[in-house]
Amino acid sequence: MAEEFKMAWAVYAGGVVVLLVAGWWFMRNWRWSWLRQLILLEAAIVLLVPARGTIPDAPLTPLLPLFMYQTVFEEKGVSAEVAASLVFAAGGAFAVMVIIGIITLMLGRRKDRPMTESDQY
Repeated sequence: MAEEFKMAWAVYAGGVVVLLVAGWWFMRNWRWSWLRQLILLEAAIVLLVPARGTIPDAPLTPLLPLFMYQTVFEEKGVSAEVAASLVFAAGGAFAVMVIIGIITLMLGRRKDRPMTESDQY
């Protein structure tokens, strides 16, 4: 990868980290922390996962900006590889965080519920 692209990736990644920290700061008082984490993880995944465009030797570019560029400026529209990468990256992050959220809610509910003699479980 050329030196210019390394510098561009560093600046882009730094900007995304600042954006995610700002999102965390403004959402820090939400009651369901797993929902906040889901939103921030989705944003991080679609903004930071690299993908290749239609040119084979092209350097890796961030997924969501490449998707938007191809949507707006390419005559054929978005390539299948970029669209599939976006769907699978976002879907995978969503599935992981939904499972974590469900487990968190289930464990939190058991701690808050008082035990009675009729409820053995």
